[in-house]
Amino acid sequence: MAPVAEPTRQTDPVRLLVTGASGFLGAVLAPLAGERHDVNGLTRDELDVTDERSVRRVVRELSPDAVLHCAAYTDVDGAERHSDLAMKVNAEAVRFVAEAAREQNATMVYVSTDYVFDGETSTPYDEEAAVRPLSIYGASKLEGERRVAEACSLNWLTVRTGWLYGSRKGFVDWVRKGLARGEKLPLIEDQKGSPTYVVELAEAILRLVEGGHRGLFHFVNRGGTSWVELGRAVSEELGIAAPRFRPICARELGRPAPRPAYSVLAVDKYEEATDERVRPWREALKRYLADN
Repeated sequence: MAPVAEPTRQTDPVRLLVTGASGFLGAVLAPLAGERHDVNGLTRDELDVTDERSVRRVVRELSPDAVLHCAAYTDVDGAERHSDLAMKVNAEAVRFVAEAAREQNATMVYVSTDYVFDGETSTPYDEEAAVRPLSIYGASKLEGERRVAEACSLNWLTVRTGWLYGSRKGFVDWVRKGLARGEKLPLIEDQKGSPTYVVELAEAILRLVEGGHRGLFHFVNRGGTSWVELGRAVSEELGIAAPRFRPICARELGRPAPRPAYSVLAVDKYEEATDERVRPWREALKRYLADN
């Protein structure tokens, strides 16, 4: 990993470009950043990040101080079937954006995944842990990390996260809807990770950018749990006394892409850098369900 620059705190409004602004994270991050900065949020229809010429033209014209790159290929199982597309979006296009950011002296901000790890541990992964992705998706995101570091010298920020939910999307809302319909839900019991509320991820990314931090950080809601325990936590927060869950092993689903059995991330580096406490996953879940 490349050396990391010392942080230069940014307190005044700056120009930010958010790619993938209609996606899961981008749709939250762009308006949040817009509350105190000059933000251009571009959707996939407005900026095809796989078109190198368009990327360079747009970044040059907008001349942002930082590019918050949220555009990504996120279909984990689809990546196994369409590996060329996954690599094109998550690695090759990332290089286009990173090089365009470098040409404008803009900070390149990249969002990566806990799936860069193989899951063969039982303690939270920190930023120095060895990487070994099991899936094409994880490999494509790791290659994106490498291309950012290569293209941008010291002026880059990569944030790994995992198990996102929020904005009425993701696993938590799938469970909530299933419970409301009285379904018996099959939930995986042999995978453990860190559930992360997308709003808190967006807040963390913005805090790192505004703090002038560079390099690699992990951000998830603190702690870890399994999918079945997360489902039970959702039912408890909703006051559903007797939820109908069927614990299963991951292999029973027969999904094309292997997932790490353990992908809990450590957030100590983030807390030390920002002097901010990371909310435990159960507290974040309570916050989301109370507000939504």
